[in-house]
This record gives sequence, structure tokens and C-alpha cells, in this order.
Amino acid sequence: MLKKKIKAFFNKEGFDFTEDHIDPTKYHVTFFFMMRAYQVADEPYKTWTYIFKTFITICGIGVLTDACLSFYHAVDIFDMGMITEAGTYVLMLLYKMMTLTITKVNVSEYVHFVRTMKEDFEYISTKSNKYKKAYFETQLETFKASVVVCTFMFCLANSLVLFAIGCLLFYLATHAPEDRTQRPLVFPFWAPGVDYTTSPAFECAFYFANVGVCACTYNYTFVLQTNIVWVRQIASKAEMIVMCIKDLLEGIQPAKNEQEKKYYASLINFRMREIVTQHQSLYRLIDSYACVFKKCLMFEQMVSSPVICMLAYCSAEKLDQGEIHVVMNVLCVGAIVILFLPCYLCTFMREKLTLISDACWEIRFWDAGANIRTYLILVMQRCLRPLPLQAPGFEEVSIKTFSSKMTSAYSLFNMLRQADLDL
Repeated sequence: MLKKKIKAFFNKEGFDFTEDHIDPTKYHVTFFFMMRAYQVADEPYKTWTYIFKTFITICGIGVLTDACLSFYHAVDIFDMGMITEAGTYVLMLLYKMMTLTITKVNVSEYVHFVRTMKEDFEYISTKSNKYKKAYFETQLETFKASVVVCTFMFCLANSLVLFAIGCLLFYLATHAPEDRTQRPLVFPFWAPGVDYTTSPAFECAFYFANVGVCACTYNYTFVLQTNIVWVRQIASKAEMIVMCIKDLLEGIQPAKNEQEKKYYASLINFRMREIVTQHQSLYRLIDSYACVFKKCLMFEQMVSSPVICMLAYCSAEKLDQGEIHVVMNVLCVGAIVILFLPCYLCTFMREKLTLISDACWEIRFWDAGANIRTYLILVMQRCLRPLPLQAPGFEEVSIKTFSSKMTSAYSLFNMLRQADLDL
């Protein structure tokens, strides 16, 4: 019974896309919950959102402080494995603090995105069922992607917590007083004058680490889900514009008299006005996306190759010593996913925008008036311009960039494997 309910929720069974009005806040429930939690929705903030955001911020500052201290200690004793792990945590938490700052500085861009989504839902309700079906097929895929991301990140956070608890329980079940072993902390902790192997420092560090893992994971859930929904909303809007362009001359016949000529001209002008309006709204949405995510994407490009390289190298060295470092392996896979996802999404967005230009070529534009042909040319030229996701010294965000960064990481990995470094 529970499985059927989950499946029905995931597939939106019983959803009727032919309704006159569909509320996006009720359709994308997981997405709008996170938007409210991070106070970037166009509605009054509730009390629990202040508590949630304060909690996330305090955890981020606390864990970042500990990660910086651990990194300093690792450099001081030159423990390459600890340097890599602690350094990765520092970068991850700097990324988290960056995203929290962005949500505060760019609230207007998030609000614009939410309002545009609501306007698109209202606009599509005025179109025929052919438009609605295509539009909500894309929206269903977006909803499924959001649920998958939330489920994956929830399982990841709880798996790390359960792994930490499992390691502690295994130690308590197998150790003996004469072993002189220490209770395991999955994550590195160090502070001057503090012995984390004794009580109550161990208990405080253990609980704080688990809480920090959950807080950081929920922050990444917000970032990944927002990125996916934003890009796919742009894609669904682009698909809607493509359909409008293909139907621009639908029902238009050679005019038999002056009255028919005026009627067809006014009909084409009305349809073209809709296309241009939606096209301008589309690129305003893309500019908002670039304003919010550009700095994050550039930061990922800058640190991705060395981080993936060092995580893979330290994992391989630990494996050569007969030890499987689970957390470091998870961090390595996570770093690859975080680099790949934006590259894939931006490539996907670029392809959808190109389809608009292709659609302009596929219609009988010679049957339209001279003024309409001018607008079609402007639409095509705008679609062929690069995305506003570039900066001097950085590559365009695309699958090609992901391949380049992974190749660079692999080259550094091979170089370090041939070097004589003692972990």
C-alpha cells in the first residue's frame, strides 16, 4: 500500500493538466518547500524559516572553523591524507557559505524566477491541450528529478550518520581495554589543547559532526534542486516557444481579398507578439540564473580538478595499504557529480535554445510579412549568442568543460602516483 502511494506521488497519478488553473506551489511541493526554508520565495517568511536558516548558518560556521583548524594541523604535521580530507571540507563549506550569501544578496532573482514560473503556469492554461500536454510532460520530469535529488541527498546524509554510528558500535563491541585503541571519529577534529579521544570532547565532536553532515547535505540539496528546476523551467519555456513558432502560420492561407489579408496579418502579428514576449521573458530568466549561479560555477571550475585528483590519489594510496577510506571515496564521487551536473544542465539548456533558432528556419517564413521576418531573424540571432555564464580566465560551462577538468584531474593523479610521497 505504501509503495503504491509513493509511486502515485512520484508519477503524479490522477493529475489533470486540462484544468483551467494549476498552482505551481502545489505541483512542485519539494522545490517550494526548500525555497520557503531558505527564504527566497515571493511570500511572507514564516517563523520556522528563520529558525531553519539560523541553524544552517551556525552549523556552517562551526564546521568551517573546525575544518580550518584540522587543515592547519594536517599541514603542520604534513599528513597528506588528512590535508586532502580537511582541505576538501574547507572548500565544501566555503561553497556552502557562498550559497547562503547568494540567497541573501540575490533574493530578487529567486523571487523573479518564482513569479515567472507562476506566470508560465497561468499562460499555459490559456493554450490548447496540445501545448498543455507537452508542457506538463516536461514539468513531470522536473518534479521526478527534484524528488530523486531530495531522496538521494537524504539517503546520503543518513548513510554517513549511520556509518559513523556503526563504526562506533563496532569499536565498542570488539575492543578490549588492553588494546589501547581510541574511539573512532569519522571526520577529522583538532583544536589546540583539546583531546578529542576523551569525554566529553569526543561526544561533543561526534554529535556535532553528525549534525553538521545533515546541515551541509540539506544545503547541497537546495542548491542542486534549485539548479535542476531552474534550468528545466527554462527548457520547458523554450519548448513552448518552439511550439508557438511552429504554429505561427497555422491556418494561414493565401488571401483572396483585402479583408482576409488584414485578418491574417493581424493574426500573425498577435502570435508573433506572444512569441517575442515569451522569448524576452526567457532570456530575462536566463540572466537571473546566471546572476545567481555564475560565481558558484566559476568556483567549481577553479577547484574541481585538484580536489578530485587529491581525493582519488589518497583513496588509492589507502587502498594500497589495505584500507578502504569510505568517506574519502564518497567525497570523490560527490565532487565528480557536483561538477558534472551543472555542466550537463548548461549543455541541455544550450540545446533547447538552439531548437528555437531551428524552429524559425522550419516554418514558411516567406509567407509572413517583412516585419515578421525581421523579428524571426532577431530571435534566431539572440538564440545563437553564448550563454551569460562566462568570465575571463574560465571556460564555458558545458560537457566539454567537464571532460577537460576530468582529463586534467586524471593527469595530475597519474603524476602523483608516480611521485614519492609518504601519506
